[in-house]
Amino acid sequence: MTKTMILQRIQPDSFFSAEQQQKLMQLMAEWRRERDQGQSLPAQAQHDLEALVKAELLSSAARTAAILDDLTP
Repeated sequence: MTKTMILQRIQPDSFFSAEQQQKLMQLMAEWRRERDQGQSLPAQAQHDLEALVKAELLSSAARTAAILDDLTP
């Protein structure tokens, strides 16, 4: 059985800005290039990537909570 995952691109919002999204995409592309060459990101870039991933996770939780608040009577 094959599972298909559908990802929806989240639009910039008050939880995670367009600038954050752009920087995350840039760092992920750099990370993939380095990984494919058997290398790792420089320490500062790795730190920035981890911080943005954490921020994205927290924004997802906050976004979900806001949606729930809107749906709760």
